[in-house]
Amino acid sequence: MASARPVPQLTVTTEEGSGARELEYEEAEEINGSAPLRRKLSTSSVSSTGSSVGFEESEDDVLSDNETKSKGIVTLEHVGDSGEQANPWRTLKTVIHWHVVASQRKRLSWVQLAGHKGSFKAGEEGTILKKYTENEKLCFERLKGDVLEQFVPTYGGTVERDGEIFLRMRDLLTSFDGPNVMDCKMGVRTYLEDELVRAREKPKMRRDLYNKMLEVDSEAPTADEHRQQAVTKLRYMQWRETISSTSTMGYRIEGIKKSDGTCRTDFKKTHSREEVTEVFKDFVSGNEKITRSYIRRLEDIKQTLKASDFFMKHEVIGSSLLFIHDHTERAEVWLIDFGKTTALPDGQTLDHNKPWLEGNREDGYLWGLENLLFTLHSLPAQCS
Repeated sequence: MASARPVPQLTVTTEEGSGARELEYEEAEEINGSAPLRRKLSTSSVSSTGSSVGFEESEDDVLSDNETKSKGIVTLEHVGDSGEQANPWRTLKTVIHWHVVASQRKRLSWVQLAGHKGSFKAGEEGTILKKYTENEKLCFERLKGDVLEQFVPTYGGTVERDGEIFLRMRDLLTSFDGPNVMDCKMGVRTYLEDELVRAREKPKMRRDLYNKMLEVDSEAPTADEHRQQAVTKLRYMQWRETISSTSTMGYRIEGIKKSDGTCRTDFKKTHSREEVTEVFKDFVSGNEKITRSYIRRLEDIKQTLKASDFFMKHEVIGSSLLFIHDHTERAEVWLIDFGKTTALPDGQTLDHNKPWLEGNREDGYLWGLENLLFTLHSLPAQCS
């Protein structure tokens, strides 16, 4: 009887969060006509407040596939009983192939913190592909030549993949070594005024939004809503903004993913300045140099926004500031997500600092940015 062949194996390890549920699945595929390889991938579920859903999609953002984070363990096994001696070069090629795939998947999972489920694909080296929306494409085109362009991902036009159209843009994480990432959604509301009007005109009772409300706060629905086990979209949108710091400070933390692979999205009820400050303090790990780098970058962004023709003429809804730093103490902030950013009628401009009253289309972006800067300025004293 022939002796058993050693199993070609690739192992990529990262720290595993404690108490996480595990999901294991296998895929078999054939490479270059050789015996099929069986791939086992272990992942652990990451959820917020006990929910299987992180952010909600669109006005109900979703944390994309970061619901499950890979523990980084990938094994390749030959299956088949031919007894044929494995080709060492083919084995090496296979290991390299899976290393590249694993690296791409890791990069993609980081960037999807700021996106939606199924919205991204890996692009060529240094780029990512985001699912096409006409609104976001127009924003990137209008930002071309605007002073604000330096603070948004470089746009590379559209590309078709697997029958779908994507926007190609720079991968903001490429130059970082084990980045820590935070997504802050800016403004006093995350829905367009048009959405509010449509929701009011068609007050359909929705069980899915009732369930989302329950996941965050079981006491939030009224007695009548509990009886119907449903809420209207209008009610849900307005309720959701009041429980987070969106209404109190003009921004809210959507999610954080650290270099060790841990992911947090349980910020829906992070409401007070003290709570938000503690989250930021933990994110920067008390590092004053990183904090000051973020402050300088945000001050530059603030002054540029005030000078931007694009910013003055657009209602900026659902857009985020993406914070990135790594162990080298390098830190950057970028403006991302323009899917809901809408051009104003000709001749109309926004202050972005005035209180929002329905009809004036103010978004509170600059007010939120001032509050964000106030929070960061308070950190060095606390961290020292």
